[in-house]
Parts: sequence; C-alpha cells; structure tokens
Amino acid sequence: MNEVVENKDIKLETLKKRSDFLRVASTRKKWVTPVMVIQVADILCKDDVAIHVGYTASKKVGNAVARSRAKRRLREVAKKVLTGCGSQKHTYVLIARQEILKCPFDQLIRDLKWALNR
Repeated sequence: MNEVVENKDIKLETLKKRSDFLRVASTRKKWVTPVMVIQVADILCKDDVAIHVGYTASKKVGNAVARSRAKRRLREVAKKVLTGCGSQKHTYVLIARQEILKCPFDQLIRDLKWALNR
C-alpha cells in the first residue's frame, strides 16, 4: 500500500454551510478523477490552523446508504492524505462519483494525491 504520512497536529474541519460550498465551487479550480472531483479555493481566515474540507455525494451515486458509504470513504481518505499533503491555505471540497463504491481504497488514496500534486 502507498505510504501515507499522518500529521496528528493538523485538524480537519468540515464545511457545514451551503455558502462555503458555493464559494469553493465559484473559484472553478477543480480536478476530476474517475472516483471523485476535487474543488479547491483559498481560505478566508489566514490565522486558522485547520484544513477545511467538505464532502458531497449526489443522488447519482445511489440511494442514501450508498451516498453515506461514499462520504465515509471520502472522509477516511481525506484524513489519511490531507493531513500529510494538504495545505492549510486552501479549502477543499471532495465530490464522490459512482465508481467510488467499487474502487479499492489504495486507488482512492492515489487519486487524491494525484489531484493534490496537480
């Protein structure tokens, strides 16, 4: 499996307001992988030490059970990858696609790392 560096000092804060999701989407900086879409925006509060992340799965992914499973997988991948490779200067939104339910976990980690390096 790929090496994943977890930094316990960095916290992930979840986006909760729709306006935050819309602000990130309005920047139009995104990378598409077969299993997820990653949107990035600059953070508003410069003195915050946490990485802000939002998770979304639309009805195209499946029923409520499938969407919940997709978001759980996104949260776990973000916890493993963003604490090591993510920037505290950015806000991230991870959008699940249908293939996330069939994809192996190490492929999810590779895809997120690829998108962050881009």
